[in-house]
Amino acid sequence: MSQEQKIVEISMHCRGGQTCITASQLLSEMAFEEGFQDTIAIPIIGAERRGAPIQAFSKISRSKTIKTYDSVVNPDYILMFDTSLLDIPKIKDSIKEGTTLIANSAEPIDNSNLPQNIKIYIVDATGICIRKDFMHSSGPILNIPMLGAFGKITGYYNLETMEKVIKKEFGEGRLEKNMSVAKEAFETVKEV
Repeated sequence: MSQEQKIVEISMHCRGGQTCITASQLLSEMAFEEGFQDTIAIPIIGAERRGAPIQAFSKISRSKTIKTYDSVVNPDYILMFDTSLLDIPKIKDSIKEGTTLIANSAEPIDNSNLPQNIKIYIVDATGICIRKDFMHSSGPILNIPMLGAFGKITGYYNLETMEKVIKKEFGEGRLEKNMSVAKEAFETVKEV
């Protein structure tokens, strides 16, 4: 199946308050804005609390209608908002050969217990948020820098598309700060 015909599946792992549910919704909007035929955000909402492990998923397709609304079990991409979640067996086991992992980390992550045939990228989303005072009451707002890094790696959308969606969702008043963190993540994400 060609990349054009494939449904791309993205899994996001964070802790409560790190904004991955919003990230899955924004990613789906950005992909749709960029011309994907069908996109869907799938939040897993349970007994959430600050700091608890949270999952969210996005599915995007350039040419097929998405007919499944279940969670992603074999992701093409994983956005890891908190690398301590790699210690959870269920999360670590979801990383298969061929997966691309994008981790919020200032330093290369320990990949000794991960499959060898994966791509790993890091972006210091937490550091970016702290430096740019992109915070809320429980800590850094990680969704925008993680989505900036994802856009750069995949080419599925660019900064202009991010700006359009962010302006629509959050308004003109929050646009400059959002785009500042998005741009820095877009420019600094690197493969390890």
